[in-house]
Amino acid sequence: MLQDDDMRPFAPPPEEYFSPFMWDGADQMVFRPISRFFAVDPAGEAINVNALDEVPDSSFFQNRIGTKPMTPEQFALGSCAQEPPLDTTAPIMISGAKPNGANPGFIVKDSVGRRYLLKFDGLLQPERATSADVVGSILYHAAGYHAPCNRVVFFDRRVLQIESDATSEDSEGEERPLRQTDIEEVLSKAVRLPDGRYRASASLFLPGKPLGPFGYEGTRDDDPNDVVAHEDRRELRGGYLIAAWLNHFDAREQNTLDVWMESARGRGHVRHYYIDFGDCFGSLWDWDGISRRLGPSGYFKLDHILRDIVTLGLVERPWERATFGPAGQIFGYYGRFDDFDPDAWYPGYPNPAFGRRSERDTAWMARILARIGREHLQAAVAAASFSNPFHASELLRILEGRRERILRRFLSRVSPLAAPAIERAAATASSMLCLDDLATSSGIALRSARAYRGRAYPEGDASKTLALQPRAEGADRVCVPLPSIGGASQKSPAYLIVDVRGVVRGREQQEAPARVHLYDFGGGRYLVVGLERPDNSDPP
Repeated sequence: MLQDDDMRPFAPPPEEYFSPFMWDGADQMVFRPISRFFAVDPAGEAINVNALDEVPDSSFFQNRIGTKPMTPEQFALGSCAQEPPLDTTAPIMISGAKPNGANPGFIVKDSVGRRYLLKFDGLLQPERATSADVVGSILYHAAGYHAPCNRVVFFDRRVLQIESDATSEDSEGEERPLRQTDIEEVLSKAVRLPDGRYRASASLFLPGKPLGPFGYEGTRDDDPNDVVAHEDRRELRGGYLIAAWLNHFDAREQNTLDVWMESARGRGHVRHYYIDFGDCFGSLWDWDGISRRLGPSGYFKLDHILRDIVTLGLVERPWERATFGPAGQIFGYYGRFDDFDPDAWYPGYPNPAFGRRSERDTAWMARILARIGREHLQAAVAAASFSNPFHASELLRILEGRRERILRRFLSRVSPLAAPAIERAAATASSMLCLDDLATSSGIALRSARAYRGRAYPEGDASKTLALQPRAEGADRVCVPLPSIGGASQKSPAYLIVDVRGVVRGREQQEAPARVHLYDFGGGRYLVVGLERPDNSDPP
């Protein structure tokens, strides 16, 4: 199944859902852990995975770089491929403002009526938040998630105009008419260029009607297409790994958004988005004690707190030895990743889907990240428009370094061989089963130090095992000649299972296999019908 049919039109549209931050935090940090402690509910594997060990396209996820190559230019466009940039030479009409908070901003309209959320950096880490919002949206989009079109923009103060009914939100969340003083207060916290222009991230409003966030557990009762419990969806579980990569500690339900996509006659479907990545890349808080913990721990991680009490705080924690990287304050404690352990990363407070992830869920996301190359990351970082080239090079270094740690960990226990396909050998015209080796293509394994082993099981019978001789074909691809086992026709094909595994030359250290299921129709005609990644080399 390559497409999950969860976008069937229905009516009426679901009700809007409001998720209070304080309640969700208390629920996830206190009440839910207590209730889960007494529940007998082992996580098990994700249930929306197809026969090829992949996630189908759906209203939550669309396969992109994980299954199809992307040029650096396509990659860096993210969700903006069909969207022209905000015209900052024409009047920009402000309809709302939020002067308070770490990242103040405006709701604006351009000259043709398109709406944007215009956000600024604040004074503590100039250029970090706007860059994180843009680069984060690019990386999440490339991985396959639905994300907004975010761009860095520069504008002159004179293009800002206030609409007659514009409002401002005060520190208590109450709205009142927008005043010029509100505009000045927001801009006082923005990065300003030497030529007088201001820097912001412009996030284009999503299409459709907002319905509020989606939860990381359960389903929407008012969406008949939403039938898979969110905590058991692989894309939401595997999202843990990309969040850990970017230190997107604020990966909570308030930073998601469901939208109603109307089709005809009041019918439509729900699409699920990730939004707001401004916390990525080392967000610093006024209290340094929290800033240090974001990533290695959480806002209130009870087991860490109790352990510190029992040991009287004598055991040194990773956050206690954290220091800024070479770029200093702009990337905060994200700048050094010596202690970055992808298994031990935590969001600000527990995420139900992250907590139920399995080894196969994280390996799936690692295979997607393995297809993101240096040239892709360079293009994404360039979209952040850093004024200091050193900051751009530092962010690239950090992203590459943390990504390497992730890949070394999660491409080692589950097979990194992917994308099985049938090809014809040019010399013999025989059929071969070929797979991509993401360990070598991502650079975590040397091609010269890598060999391969193969076994075939006709009719899935381990007593009929055949030894195969895989060989490297090209730089990062392995192919194995397929035996003919007597398939005679389209109606009565023979069944074949093939194991292919990588081996470290000289040490014969074997990894778990990629186990491919095929039909043999005779005459060199084969069809791939399944792919498993068992955690050992036992026969099927």
